[in-house]
Amino acid sequence: MSSDFNKAGKDLRNGLKLYKVWFHQAYHGISSKYKNTALGSLWIAGSMVATSLSLSLVFGLIMGQNLHEVLPRIMAGILVYGLVGYVLGEAVEIFLGAAGTIKNHAYPFTFYVFENVTRSVLIFLHNLIVFFFALVCVQNFKVPHWSVLLGLPIVIVTILSWGCVMGMLAARFRDLRFLMPYISQLVFFVTPIFWYPAGKVEGWRKVIIDYNPFFGLVEVIRDPLLGNAPPMHLWVLALVTMISGLLVSALVFPPLRRRIPFWV
Repeated sequence: MSSDFNKAGKDLRNGLKLYKVWFHQAYHGISSKYKNTALGSLWIAGSMVATSLSLSLVFGLIMGQNLHEVLPRIMAGILVYGLVGYVLGEAVEIFLGAAGTIKNHAYPFTFYVFENVTRSVLIFLHNLIVFFFALVCVQNFKVPHWSVLLGLPIVIVTILSWGCVMGMLAARFRDLRFLMPYISQLVFFVTPIFWYPAGKVEGWRKVIIDYNPFFGLVEVIRDPLLGNAPPMHLWVLALVTMISGLLVSALVFPPLRRRIPFWV
């Protein structure tokens, strides 16, 4: 058992040492996709903008809410969920998507985790610029709260740990590769991303709001981006999610990492 943990620790250290490689790979994977297109990297934000505008029109104009207040909240929620939802969406491709490389090159397994998470973070930062531009357009720009500097590292560590676990599970159980994107869509709709938990909430609805780890992770970034400090119970929820991810990955990755090449 100690040998497994030592090898896993070495895998982590070697993966971190290759930061120049996986950062370049992540950046190149994004930029090459939109090469020779008219709008270039602006296409990255296309889905976020289209979804935000559609939902804002429904909840803003049709339901009589103020569009200047609804659009920033919805767009911020979609922006952050694009990063948080990585665990349920793109994470299943961490090892399966790199099957050829894993079988032919001796990169540390954490290399693929870092590369995939870096790609998602870069997309988030790109969309963040578009988000602030949209706030200026609707005349509702607010200086982000300083707590975003705490929320973002918590989310990144969380998707690193849980992403690694999900990538291994998807490599072992291939059906998860197709199932998890549907689960991600379900979580998106039941989590208060574009709707408000109004009034006194009880029963299963209270569970969805108060004990939903994705809600906690979204709010510790969304609230600061809108100039507000997240409530303490959401910080606790986000920290519990991060710590549990670190513990689970520490228990799963060391003994099972050597089986990944056989699974993919």
